[in-house]
Amino acid sequence: MSGEPSPALRDPRRARWLLWVVAAGVFVAADDQTSIVTVLPPIINDIGLTVDDFYRSSWVVNGYLLGYLVALPLVGRVADVYGHARVFAACLGIFMVGSALVALAPSFTPLVVFRALQAVGGGGVVPVAMAIVVTELPRGRRVQGLGAIAAASEAGALLGPLWGGAITEWWGWRTVFWVNLPMTLPIALAAWRLAGNERVRGRIDWLGAVILGVALAVLTFALVDDPNERRPLAATGAMLIAAAVVAVVWVWHERRTREPMISLALFRDRRVQAANLASLMVGIGLIVVLISVPLFANLVLVESPLEGGLTLMRLTVAVPVGAFLGGWLGTRVGLRGTAITGMLLAAAGFMGLRLWDRELSEVLRTAPLLVGGFGFGLVIAPLGAAVLQRVDEAHRATASAWLTLSRVTGMLVGAALLTSTGLGRFYARVGSLEFGSPEFNRLVAEAQVTTFREVFLAAVALMLLAGLVSWWIGRGERDGDVDPWWTVT
Repeated sequence: MSGEPSPALRDPRRARWLLWVVAAGVFVAADDQTSIVTVLPPIINDIGLTVDDFYRSSWVVNGYLLGYLVALPLVGRVADVYGHARVFAACLGIFMVGSALVALAPSFTPLVVFRALQAVGGGGVVPVAMAIVVTELPRGRRVQGLGAIAAASEAGALLGPLWGGAITEWWGWRTVFWVNLPMTLPIALAAWRLAGNERVRGRIDWLGAVILGVALAVLTFALVDDPNERRPLAATGAMLIAAAVVAVVWVWHERRTREPMISLALFRDRRVQAANLASLMVGIGLIVVLISVPLFANLVLVESPLEGGLTLMRLTVAVPVGAFLGGWLGTRVGLRGTAITGMLLAAAGFMGLRLWDRELSEVLRTAPLLVGGFGFGLVIAPLGAAVLQRVDEAHRATASAWLTLSRVTGMLVGAALLTSTGLGRFYARVGSLEFGSPEFNRLVAEAQVTTFREVFLAAVALMLLAGLVSWWIGRGERDGDVDPWWTVT
């Protein structure tokens, strides 16, 4: 199914500028995605959620992830039909509108809805960017190009927590979202101008998009539960069954549609299956560390949102380095070895996090996050290449979207497990303590540490399993000695 890209961008200078513009757009979208982890506590205070309602705050994250999930498959197909760069610019426009509405949100429910709209735009940025890179770069530079886009994404994720924490501390959390507008507008205009006449023939399966969106939405509501007053197990089971039934209907519809959202034959390839499953596991691990580390700093170490962002920065500073090196290694030592190494390093990072306590040295605060972040970055380009090397030009944005969909689904599952299972276990521990006793505060802190350690241990096991799954992505196409992507000529 793989093939050489058509000369869509005949001017090398124009191609080079488009790649830089795409990287900038990915950076901005990733910056916003991770800034929420340090902005979330001030948002909770401002919109009036109580301690008992803390689990509801997860919808600020889950609403964004749900927007991602619903938008990704559709945006990928729209980009394949109407042109990658043009749809990339449109996604940035939707992202700006959503950012402005979030900044104006008067209460909790509108905030969640507007975050979902923001994610519809932000969700399309990365997969379309990946498709642009694979289409416009020659075969010998594609994996490096994917690594560079991953590095731009993770560099934005690096800045996000610190950026969000600093702006919130100085000007308030709403300013974090207002700033997205002047940052994004010139990038969107440049992408639109560089798009050219990209439109190709094709049909968009709108009905399939609606059916899939319903399945993903039902799955999201099934996963998120109140840890204080859990819904009956039968109700959750019924919702999961309903999501599965709708998913089966979607598969039935796709098999009978002349131009489906994605060719289901793609998923018969073992390498594609393994890459998507590994990406899902990476998403779970990534959201665990992105949420847990700032929360540990705020709750256990009693530090400010800015300090929580600075702590997480130790992880996010290593991810773009790993992402860029992952693209370089993937072309030389193979996709399989690079991905497995990244998974093992991520597992080692979580093992180090299990040693965290109420007293934390700078070495122990830093080393696990650097190792784990480098590992998470290392896997991005190999997993992307394992899929995109199997897809023809006309379906690359769609295939990229589905790979990202797997990772975001994992993030949704991870966030749900944290807020229901993890938070539920903490509430159970605290509920057994005698309120008002001299030891109460110390015992609560110990319960927090114990809960975090359980979460990190589960993440270790998951990353080891992801390393095993990564064996099946294969070695991939080795490109040998090639020039970097930014020297396109």
